[in-house]
Amino acid sequence: MVRMQRKALVIKTVGLAVALLCLTSCALHGPPNIQPQQPDSVSLDPQNWYIYYSGGLPPHPSPDASAAWSLDFPSFQDGGHVNYVETPFRASTNVLHNVHISFVVQSDAPKYHVMDETDKPPATVHVFFEQQNDNLVEPNGRWWADPSKYNLGSDDNDEITMTIPLTPASWTNVYSKSDSKSFYESLQNVGWIGVTFGGQDFWGHGVALTGGTSKFVLKNMYVD
Repeated sequence: MVRMQRKALVIKTVGLAVALLCLTSCALHGPPNIQPQQPDSVSLDPQNWYIYYSGGLPPHPSPDASAAWSLDFPSFQDGGHVNYVETPFRASTNVLHNVHISFVVQSDAPKYHVMDETDKPPATVHVFFEQQNDNLVEPNGRWWADPSKYNLGSDDNDEITMTIPLTPASWTNVYSKSDSKSFYESLQNVGWIGVTFGGQDFWGHGVALTGGTSKFVLKNMYVD
């Protein structure tokens, strides 16, 4: 129970702490209700992706000539951290099967720092989706791919490809729980999809660098 309460509370606190850093209205009540350009499609335009609840980063990732977009992990010493990177997504059908993602973490002697002092390394990247009008408090507002994840530093500089079934066994909510009814109800009301950065327990509480360099490069992401 303590773990469940802490996950919900810390995410809410992070939102409050970075309210002045967000360049959108995302800070207190989850991301705004932005419509995607096309239903059932994950945009690869960096301007349609939003960096939320983070520090020392612009509101959007950067264009990348060899991929969809990229972002440099910010410096911990400079107060930076990356938490959520997401794009609007709507489902027009109940028949969605998988989330596919491919990315590369381009790094040179990186030292990743897990921002939450109650969490533990190694730092991670998780795919997640979020309901429309999520308030960052409801346990079924956000769902993370679980056990699918990437441990930062484990295979940096190699392309990572994941295919994650859109079934309850492959996803857990804010409290690390899952049941079929809640999962499918949330999926029918999906509003955002993307990736979060954190540690082994709190997957969206942020990652920074204390040394070296590292860049997250999204190659492709789609839902079918």
